[in-house]
Amino acid sequence: SADGILVPGGFGDRGTEGKACACNYARTSQKPFLGICLGMQLAVIEFARNALGWDGADSTEFNPATPHPVVVFMPEGSKTHMGGTMRLGSRRT
Repeated sequence: SADGILVPGGFGDRGTEGKACACNYARTSQKPFLGICLGMQLAVIEFARNALGWDGADSTEFNPATPHPVVVFMPEGSKTHMGGTMRLGSRRT
């Protein structure tokens, strides 16, 4: 039994499907949820896949050929420097 679920951040795609399962459990069980960084991105992916029915929804960082890119890697970001890269302010999309 848990009062809430925290899905933490991370780097790369290792463990992402398990984190998405935790997001799904929190959403379908109506448990309080906090997704930090990658955890929030996986909540978006999980929602797109399971609530919207978008099979294959993913992040372009993990799957550049995803049919439903719900999280995109900003091209101006570094693909080698991880951490401390959160975008601040507005960005044209």
